[in-house]
Amino acid sequence: MRHCNSVFCAEDIWFLIDTQTATKRKLYLASCPICAKEMALYSEQNPETLETYEKYYYSGGARKIKEKFKKEISSTLQGFKTKYRAPYGFKYGKNIEIKKEGKCIGIKQYACDFWGNKVLVKTIYE
Repeated sequence: MRHCNSVFCAEDIWFLIDTQTATKRKLYLASCPICAKEMALYSEQNPETLETYEKYYYSGGARKIKEKFKKEISSTLQGFKTKYRAPYGFKYGKNIEIKKEGKCIGIKQYACDFWGNKVLVKTIYE
């Protein structure tokens, strides 16, 4: 999202139920890090022409659009992050050394995902 001549990411994304006239409906929610103005970006795609429509809402308009679409939410990004506590989807490994008195005595191996979830897989002692 863009505001006050800066680019930043949305704090939450609401995935909305598709209608006959619009698909891939999303509402991106954020607040500007510079002026703290509440913002919303509504995005949808026309299923016949495959054209994407986007519109920004600020302050009072953002609050109104949130109230309007509250009943049409199918899922949210924040809900997805809190639903999966264990690594989900694409995973990567992370190795952390166990040190005692400046020497490496072992390694902890973690499985991580890009949502911030992490689980210990095994510990290897030398």
